[in-house]
Parts: sequence; structure tokens; C-alpha cells
Amino acid sequence: MEDKKDNFFSDYTETLTNYLDDRLLLLRLKSVKKISSIIGQLICIAIIMGLCLLIFLFISVMAGFLLGKLFKSNFAGFGTVTGLFILALVIIIIKRKWFQKRLIGSFIIDILLDKNDDQDEVA
Repeated sequence: MEDKKDNFFSDYTETLTNYLDDRLLLLRLKSVKKISSIIGQLICIAIIMGLCLLIFLFISVMAGFLLGKLFKSNFAGFGTVTGLFILALVIIIIKRKWFQKRLIGSFIIDILLDKNDDQDEVA
């Protein structure tokens, strides 16, 4: 009788230990999956932002020359484009809380709470 009790508890502790090891492994794998997904998205975003910056730069130069031709002064054309950039910067500074909550915050929450994680656990 005593031998069965000892055997039961040793089997139970071994099963519990295996279960905890498996749960820790699952947690590590999910963490690696989430981190790799975030890093991949950040790299993709960085590439897209770099390309958008180049496009924006060339469009700004084109607008400066176009306005310079209309004003018959390159200084006035590029000054106008610079004034528009300063105006956009002031608007962004004034509305930064809105940008942080609406655009950046929701984007980060969407990345961290990926809807595909729920489907992976079911499958």
C-alpha cells in the first residue's frame, strides 16, 4: 500500500514537471514568434518609410522649382515649400496627443494583439 502511494506521487511529480517544462517551452516559442513578427514588421516599415521619404523629398524639390517658376524666383518657391513644412510641423506638434493615441497607439496594439494568435492555438 505504501509503495503504491510513493509510486503515485513520484509519477505525479514527474508528470507535473513535464507539464511545466512543456508550458515554459510553449511560452518561449510564442515569445520568439511574436518578437520575430514585430522585428519583421519594423524592418518592412523602415523600408517603406525610407522610400516614402525619398519620394517626398523629390516631390518637394519639384514643388519648389514649380513654385519658383510661378513666382519667378526659386527663393520664393522653396521658401513657400519650407513654410508649408513648418505649418505641417506646427499642426503635428499641436495634435501630437491625437496622433499618439489614434495612429501610433492603435498600430502597436494591433501588432501586439494579433488576431492570428487565437487561430493558431485552436488549430
